[in-house]
Amino acid sequence: MKKSIIIVGMGPGLSYGIAERFGREGFIVGMISRTVEKLETYQKQLAKQGIESVFATADVSNEAELVAALDSLTVQLGRVDVLQYNAVDYRMKFILDETIDDLTNGFRISVGNALLSVRHLLPKLTETGGAVLLTGGGSANYPSPEMGSISLGKAGIKNLAYQLNPALAEMGIFLGTVTVSGGISPDSPTHSPAILSEKFWALYQARNPVEVVY
Repeated sequence: MKKSIIIVGMGPGLSYGIAERFGREGFIVGMISRTVEKLETYQKQLAKQGIESVFATADVSNEAELVAALDSLTVQLGRVDVLQYNAVDYRMKFILDETIDDLTNGFRISVGNALLSVRHLLPKLTETGGAVLLTGGGSANYPSPEMGSISLGKAGIKNLAYQLNPALAEMGIFLGTVTVSGGISPDSPTHSPAILSEKFWALYQARNPVEVVY
């Protein structure tokens, strides 16, 4: 049975680059996002490269939908070797203009449901001695009031990674995070999805350290 990676928060940038990188290594890619049409497009694009993929739809802020999508992919894939959590509450909003409800929902998307995903897939990841890869961000270290929810979310992901790494290590599972400290762009000489996906692949292979800052 082929190895597999589940990507929560699939999109056309970094997560697609990660899908390509792991797909080239023979992984089947499981994708979760909100829109069927976009997921079908990613699936067709990956297929042109000989990469097999499956998908399930979910609003990642909705716990019930996310769990159902994870269950659907688990059935389709048969095994889970890697969970890659890429979802974030990506809203450029000044911190003083934020509402408590919006910040709470943002934390749920960026951090809370990352923990939910890890916990839900623990049995499968334990079976494979798998790995969890979290997408961090430079705003965890250099928060900006113009990116209130994003900054709080990435700080939460960093903290979560350092908590979960030793806890999961006892179960034979590696958890690490790549803190992306730069704007992601296909044309970037330093922070393109292709370059960043190599950082995730290298971290997966090395299973050390907890955090790579790049």
